[in-house]
Amino acid sequence: MPLAHRGLHGAGRIENALPAFAAAAEAGYGAELDVRLSADRVPVVVHDRDLVRVAGVERRVDALTAAELRRVRLHDGTVGVPTLAEALAVLAAVPVMVEVKQGRVRPGTLEAEVARVLDRHPGPVCVAGFHPGTIAWFRRHRPDVVRVQTAMATATVGRPTGATRPLVLRRVDPHAVSHDLAGLSGPGAQAWRRRGGALVAWTVRDAEALERARRLADNLIFEGVRP
Repeated sequence: MPLAHRGLHGAGRIENALPAFAAAAEAGYGAELDVRLSADRVPVVVHDRDLVRVAGVERRVDALTAAELRRVRLHDGTVGVPTLAEALAVLAAVPVMVEVKQGRVRPGTLEAEVARVLDRHPGPVCVAGFHPGTIAWFRRHRPDVVRVQTAMATATVGRPTGATRPLVLRRVDPHAVSHDLAGLSGPGAQAWRRRGGALVAWTVRDAEALERARRLADNLIFEGVRP
């Protein structure tokens, strides 16, 4: 099932907010979303480290409690940065990719809090992240949760990114790799797919990208164009 990038936003709906997630579920899509920790260690759904882009508020997400974030008015008029639990409740019937926005050298704190929320979620879900340590943490502590290693193309043509090097993939043992469109035909992504690994393309925004994703990957994350 294609995944709506940060929910089905646009048309008056802002990304990573409950209306965007409700719209994705109602349209029959899954959703990809981003998770960070609030000041009181609650997983909340927001992409950036701060609230400038989505709310015009010059505050870091990790400087505010979940209750304070719930009172923030987003640019589309929606009130509140949702918690992961609130977002998953809206998306209970569709697949969800939870991208863990890990900025620490040694992952573990955010992952543990996300895992506690996922333990109570009955619907289909996977965890994703750029940091291989995130995927390794879930392999060790929640081996039943589907794990997706996120990766993107490097400036060096013909070289796999660090996340898709065979040694890294063997260590973290993901169920799938989520790769940007530019790197889909690269050696790392295609070697992974030849070995039978599932490959997810991000982020599809037009018809040309949609055709490329369907040809080179097994699933896709999209926005602005309907698969």
